[in-house]
Amino acid sequence: MITTFTLNAAVDKVHYIDDFAINKVNRVRDIAAEPGGKGNNVAKVIRLLGSDVTASGFLGGDTGRFVHEQLTAKGVVSDSVWVSGQTREALNIIDRIRGTQTEILEPGPEIGADEWERMKAAGQRLSEKSKVVCFSGSLPRGVPAGAYADLIRIAKAAGALTCLDSSGESLARGLESGPFMVKPNRDELAQLTGARADTPEHAADAARQIIGRGVAMVVVSLDKDGSIAVTANEAWTVRPPKIVPVNTVGCGDALVAGIAGYLDRLGRPPDAAALIQAVVWGTAAAASNAMYPIAGYVNAADVRRWAKEVTATLL
Repeated sequence: MITTFTLNAAVDKVHYIDDFAINKVNRVRDIAAEPGGKGNNVAKVIRLLGSDVTASGFLGGDTGRFVHEQLTAKGVVSDSVWVSGQTREALNIIDRIRGTQTEILEPGPEIGADEWERMKAAGQRLSEKSKVVCFSGSLPRGVPAGAYADLIRIAKAAGALTCLDSSGESLARGLESGPFMVKPNRDELAQLTGARADTPEHAADAARQIIGRGVAMVVVSLDKDGSIAVTANEAWTVRPPKIVPVNTVGCGDALVAGIAGYLDRLGRPPDAAALIQAVVWGTAAAASNAMYPIAGYVNAADVRRWAKEVTATLL
């Protein structure tokens, strides 16, 4: 089983407005809402790819109930810590005439000390049942900056493989516990290491600094150009299939989901060949996500087909 943790979940809500205008009344032409937050996107894709998955994190209020109910309807087990605050909304205003997108992101609830302790207990309980545990996204207010480090330490002690996809201080502190895999982008990698990451070779060199901190694999996302996958002994350039993307939001989450799903299905400890194959599978999942307007959606048949078109080349 796989467990995902989304500590700052959201309702991702898209408002479609024709000719959006500041300081005027705007009428919404269409609306879409999905359970959001990076870890929840990971969970949705994992389930679509056929693995059993539990989504955990903090949820609260009516918006939290919406996230819980929608995840459940999609076949994801929702096992969250309920808090007194309200799960945030992430609004995306899409102007279909001007071709613009305007995002309005709420901060989310403030988490109390007792709620954080309940989350650590949930991390222990769920990690004991899981082969792979993924930690994704930002931290809500009130949670310590080292929250991911604490949860990764708990999951590793339970014997789970751990994946971390965050940014800023929460990513840097999370590395202190040596997660199995981390997925920074180029800018995050440069910030973490103080090194250049503007070419595949520079990105691989910078990633090796993180490998030296006890991480087994670093996957540096390069947006439409794929990724660089670095282990202790090898570095690979992984190129996606040629597609015309519809929406790139959530592709990084689909990449993590594909990797986690592959590792979950693997009937043995992953060696170098299995790790790069997991990244190939994740790259195909990211390509499928890009073909649909909703983040966190893939077509499993597409993923199987495009995995054959992903190229992995030794640097």
